[in-house]
Amino acid sequence: MKTKKERANALLLLCAFLFIACGKDEEEDYFYPSLITEFVELLSDETGLGTSFTTDGGETYAANTPLQGLQPESVYRIVCGYEPTGDNRDGLPVARIYTVDNVTLLQPVEEPSADDEPTGVAAIWPGGGYLNLQLTPETQGGTQLWGYRVDSVRPASEGHQTFHLSLYHRQPGDPYSYSTTVYASLPLFQLEGFQEGDSLTFTTLTFDGRKTWRLCP
Repeated sequence: MKTKKERANALLLLCAFLFIACGKDEEEDYFYPSLITEFVELLSDETGLGTSFTTDGGETYAANTPLQGLQPESVYRIVCGYEPTGDNRDGLPVARIYTVDNVTLLQPVEEPSADDEPTGVAAIWPGGGYLNLQLTPETQGGTQLWGYRVDSVRPASEGHQTFHLSLYHRQPGDPYSYSTTVYASLPLFQLEGFQEGDSLTFTTLTFDGRKTWRLCP
């Protein structure tokens, strides 16, 4: 089993792929499968092929067609649109991958919150050992910088702790224009001293002011 440091080093950003499912021929209607879309960890083998992925619920699937061009023996955090095929390979259920989107892995920063830029927040939830975010910043396609702060760690009940975190967001020289979607994950194993039973608060500057979510991973 990999150490926390090895796992952190293995979590790499993935360039977006797009897979399009076409109909049988031009004479027939296109077939649009009922996709499951969720955050997953994609694993590559020793040759750099993405051969399997594991959902936050702990289900592991073999990729029907392996993804190419990855770093060997690495773990990628992605949002995956897939469809189970009903087949099995090497003891794993097989899934056909249709869409893959980048996930920004949030890293700790120490810059003050006074200079944060606002963002919309579609959802925040824990899963798979991460705090997951679906954000909707306004942009003109420029640079978006993301991270998180550990504002404080305080004792809670029964010997546990509450970690008070906040989102770091900057978009220098990028005016607010149209809304886009950004997926992000904060690896909870990066939080020093975090253990099962601890809780989180997460504060974000939104377009309606600062808002705080209370979560129990």
